[in-house]
Amino acid sequence: MTQTATGRWAGCTLLILAMATAGTIGCGSGSSSSTGSTPPTTPPAASTAVLVNMGDTPSDSVLECAVTVSAMSFTNTSGTSVPVTIASPMTMELAHLRGTVAPLMMQSIPQGTYNAMSITLSSATVTSMTSSHSPAQQVFSTPMTVNIPLSTPLTVGSNAMVMNLDLNLSTSVGTGSGGAITFTPTFDASAETATGNASATPEQGGMMQLVGNVTGMSGSTFTMGTLQGMSMSLATGSNTQYQGMNGQTMSNMGMMSRGQIMTVNATLQPGGTWTANSVTAMMGSGGVMSIGMITATTGSPVTQMTMFPDNGIGAGMMASLLANGMTVNVGGSATYGIDDAGVSMSGLSITPQFDASHMAAGQNIAAASSGGMSSGGGMMGGGMMNMGSMTAAGFELEPQGLSGTVANASGSGFTLSLPSGSAFTLLTGASSVTVYQTSQTQMKGLTAATNGQNVAVYGYLFFNAGSYNFVAMQIASM
Repeated sequence: MTQTATGRWAGCTLLILAMATAGTIGCGSGSSSSTGSTPPTTPPAASTAVLVNMGDTPSDSVLECAVTVSAMSFTNTSGTSVPVTIASPMTMELAHLRGTVAPLMMQSIPQGTYNAMSITLSSATVTSMTSSHSPAQQVFSTPMTVNIPLSTPLTVGSNAMVMNLDLNLSTSVGTGSGGAITFTPTFDASAETATGNASATPEQGGMMQLVGNVTGMSGSTFTMGTLQGMSMSLATGSNTQYQGMNGQTMSNMGMMSRGQIMTVNATLQPGGTWTANSVTAMMGSGGVMSIGMITATTGSPVTQMTMFPDNGIGAGMMASLLANGMTVNVGGSATYGIDDAGVSMSGLSITPQFDASHMAAGQNIAAASSGGMSSGGGMMGGGMMNMGSMTAAGFELEPQGLSGTVANASGSGFTLSLPSGSAFTLLTGASSVTVYQTSQTQMKGLTAATNGQNVAVYGYLFFNAGSYNFVAMQIASM
């Protein structure tokens, strides 16, 4: 299964608005009569699509961080506040993005220059690992408004823009008296112009593993809705790749059906439209898909697991339940795949494997079921709510992020030494992972990884014979 964004969450990144909509300039016309003429009116400012992405600046101690956005506005250089329309609160889990971003919303805003913005979080749920190797959770329900100065002003012209909001988890999440979790959100923000290139990064509008279900089809275009409530219209073409998962075979757009669960890689165009680069059918209408990190497994091969959802879609899946625990049973004839659309796994010195015998705590996966998710109840320990259970007919390994220090660097990769207090280390017991680079690995803020350097990696985590190996899609300097 496939899943698929500067204010960054150095602990939770937030990359938002991208929907460039051409505004219509109305011109007043004078009319003459015996009583005089009507004075000319001022034409309204043209508007352009802005994609708002959210993400995080990674924090080693945070396992999950879900925030609910209830209000947002931009302030132009004249001091006028331009509110963003949010019909209902939108919830995103940010910690799993680990230095990259994902779409929160798209909206058309008036052209002009903006030097500040404001965002209100109506609630937040933070889960971290304790020294006793168990997760602990804290829910913050008091609204929090954060004013964010834009050191580099956002200039909205005729081309679609991407606004990236990064929640800095390291500075936002702390520990209070008695070990209680504290949350004081701080954001970094940056903006980029949508390039329209298929190789665009998420910060430039190149979205990866967008998760949703099909809400409509017309010609070569389809619409998709996300768990956060965002609706997207995506154009397909001769370069769009199609694939199926868990029996959902797919070779072209004509095989889509309303309600079908999809993962899409897409690119925002300068004109504000979306182009689908790859489309993967995950499950049919009436099913459910949950994406998140495995926190515990039962059996070898694995027959059951506990996971913390950070995204998903379908029957019984609600945004309000993100970052809480759920139980996933492994179906007897379950299928397995790797969400590697556009990423080559060839030429590696290891053979990437993902199935019930190569599944472990710490991996980010997607689990899909043809039936809905059963309702939960009670608590799972650490103050976490049990959101429910499902029996999955298909699993897919999804991208995820880790951060640490480079050791044993070579042209093909390095050893990533993990902080002793990191959530991943406390969860899995692993003090390091072996990172492999490919010809497609993107470097961000560095040309090559060198020993002693602190980096964040984003890609695929494999487990074999008690060891973790990581195939990097991106390596970023920290």
